[in-house]
This record gives sequence, structure tokens and C-alpha cells, in this order.
Amino acid sequence: MKLIRAYIRVERADEVLDALNQAGIVNATLTHVLAVGPNQDPDQSKVSMEFGRRVNRMVKLELICPDKDESMMVETIRKAACTGQPGDGVVAVQNLNRLVKIRTAKESVDAL
Repeated sequence: MKLIRAYIRVERADEVLDALNQAGIVNATLTHVLAVGPNQDPDQSKVSMEFGRRVNRMVKLELICPDKDESMMVETIRKAACTGQPGDGVVAVQNLNRLVKIRTAKESVDAL
């Protein structure tokens, strides 16, 4: 099992979710985040009064998939999120040791 996290532009979230849905992934989470660093889109960044520096609004998308689907999920996200401009984001993949569905106690792929 893999945990895939993608940090993508807010305005590309719908396209990424639609692409994932077409690929058969219907469960994911989205969280609003603020990105800092040298790879920001200068046209989209704003000065945060809270942090005192330039930030870009981003979305953190998280999903869990079987090992066999990892490459396809990463490429689906990458293609749908890409604008070709700085600040498009990154995709990170982690191995999951165990996944348990709270309601049913099913584990691993059965928990999805």
C-alpha cells in the first residue's frame, strides 16, 4: 500500500480530482496549505501578514492506493496538476505498513 501526497495549485484541484476519478480513485482528502520557498509562482504569491513572507496558497491532496497503482496515480496527478509554471508543486510517495478501516476493522486493500 502507498500513501501519496501531492502539493498542488488550488486552481488545479478540480482537474486533478476529475482525473483521479476517471482513473478509479474516488477517495482522497484535500487540505489548504501555504507554501514558501524559491519555487513559488511570482504571479500567485502574496505576502502573509501572519508569517511575514511571501506564500502561495496550495492544496495538499492525500490518497491511499495499492502498490500496483502507484506509478499510474503519480502520473495522473502530475499531468492534471501541471501548468508548466514555477510552483506547480510536488508529489511524494510513502510505503504504508498497515491500514485499518475504523468502522469494519478490514485491513490493507480491503480497507479501501
